[in-house]
Amino acid sequence: MAAPKKNKNAEKWTKQTVTKALTEIEDYVIAEKSVYLAAALVHFQYYPQIWSEWRDKFEHDKFVSELIKRLDARIESNLVTRLLNNQCNAAGAIFILKNRHRMADKQEVDHTSKGESISINVTKTYKNGGKENI
Repeated sequence: MAAPKKNKNAEKWTKQTVTKALTEIEDYVIAEKSVYLAAALVHFQYYPQIWSEWRDKFEHDKFVSELIKRLDARIESNLVTRLLNNQCNAAGAIFILKNRHRMADKQEVDHTSKGESISINVTKTYKNGGKENI
């Protein structure tokens, strides 16, 4: 007999299993003062991409999404605390924070119109009354 449509009986990542995993990861991050999410995930033998899968799957579940956000914030806080206490390489910490927040040292501003060069029409008027279009 076939399973009914939208059968979720064999679903691995339920709210209960994800909440349990996130709680274990959070306990580890607190105890180890972890500064890198992927390392915490690998410690529990999860692959790093699972984080975005959980985030997408439970984006409308307030409890799970807040747990994920809290864990993100805790890891970032650990990193900044280590940075401020000179316990980690500043360049590495800044690199991680910039990538996390999509920041850059310099902005590149396109002074053209959407990638196309700007053209202007100038009419020069000379003292002798002549005009030249450029």
